[in-house]
Amino acid sequence: MADQPNIVIITCHDTGRHFGCYGIDTVYTPTIDALARDGHLYTNYFTSSPVCSPSRGAMLTGRYPQSNGLIGLTHSPWDWSFNEGERHLSHILQDAGYHTGLFGLQHEDSDTNTLGFNETRAQTGSDGKRATALDVASAFADFCESDASQNRPFYSQIGFFETHRPHNFGDVQPDASKGVYIPPYLVDNQTSRQEMAVQQGACRRVDEAVTIIANALDKAGLAEDTILVFTVDHGVEFPRAKWFCYDPGIEVALIIRWPGGGISGGEIRDRLLSNVDLLPTLLDLIDVPIPDNVEGLSFADYVSETSASPKRDAVFSVFQGKDIRSIRTDRYKLIRNFQARRLLPVPVDMTKNSHPTEKCPVVQLFDLQRDPNEFNDVSRNPGYAKTRKYLSGRLWDWMESVDDPSLSGPLPSPYYHEAINEYRTR
Repeated sequence: MADQPNIVIITCHDTGRHFGCYGIDTVYTPTIDALARDGHLYTNYFTSSPVCSPSRGAMLTGRYPQSNGLIGLTHSPWDWSFNEGERHLSHILQDAGYHTGLFGLQHEDSDTNTLGFNETRAQTGSDGKRATALDVASAFADFCESDASQNRPFYSQIGFFETHRPHNFGDVQPDASKGVYIPPYLVDNQTSRQEMAVQQGACRRVDEAVTIIANALDKAGLAEDTILVFTVDHGVEFPRAKWFCYDPGIEVALIIRWPGGGISGGEIRDRLLSNVDLLPTLLDLIDVPIPDNVEGLSFADYVSETSASPKRDAVFSVFQGKDIRSIRTDRYKLIRNFQARRLLPVPVDMTKNSHPTEKCPVVQLFDLQRDPNEFNDVSRNPGYAKTRKYLSGRLWDWMESVDDPSLSGPLPSPYYHEAINEYRTR
């Protein structure tokens, strides 16, 4: 095991791709941007759920939320949990001889003791309250100076509360020093600018914490032999992002750097990938067998060679809170809604306490090439009938493959029967 690389996964909360290296020039993230220049930046990487626990659970088991059981939030009052016998990345790596440590936040189980970590640090800050990103990063820096970081390969899972609401957590200050970016799904007004300025301040705080982590690896001589992963669980907590399967809810950052393994040089990887693919990819990179029940597809060959054959042509997402499922390809997005809700008018004006009146269709279809903001639903357009039928079939097949509970009718309302009718008659 002496030749095995260390693995560090940094996950921040509710940030999507709001970083300079993803083209958001008003966000101050120089260290994260430098990681992208030093490693590989993945620009077409999506989460399997636009909410915390299911996303992280899928990423760290390599199994979709419907399969691993963690289909909703794990904390009270929701209390979802993994199915008995599910194996977290920490379990797999511990069995492979890694020293496993949790630093800061995890959102996969209400009881951290079940997750297979040899040690936990920075569960609270010095004041006894929730640890800030700076607290968590400092705890990891201390670990890098300890014997535990030197004696055998280690897996460190680092979780920040930031940039979750309240965005000013940890006394974060608004940051409009480079301007303020307003995403196209929000009305550009004083309210959105104030909100986004504080969110940008939280992004800046995350970058300060990543600076501490990167410097600690360098100082301890560990950077060369460490696979450093920087990622996010899901999109930002704004209307039509988090809690929705539109792209702002499911698009997430992924940066991987491993100088000793050739993952360097600032290369861009733009192939369609899902966060359920990360676990098998990491196991492939370190030559640890992938469990037979893993559903994600390893892209380890694509990490090394851009000409490697594509492993997937679609990604899938689920949000059980609103009973939404989606399939996304490079060109199209199809969303199927199993629970009654109303459409938010776009762009959303956060100044108004809007009361939408228009029913959300059971099926929504977007041509991402012509409509990247997903404002124009073409599900009823005859010109897209074949695309709708094809993508619906793919989505039904995926739902069957993961034994999706919505196929059995968890909410037997008239809306549900409307949603399931196409499945019964296809």
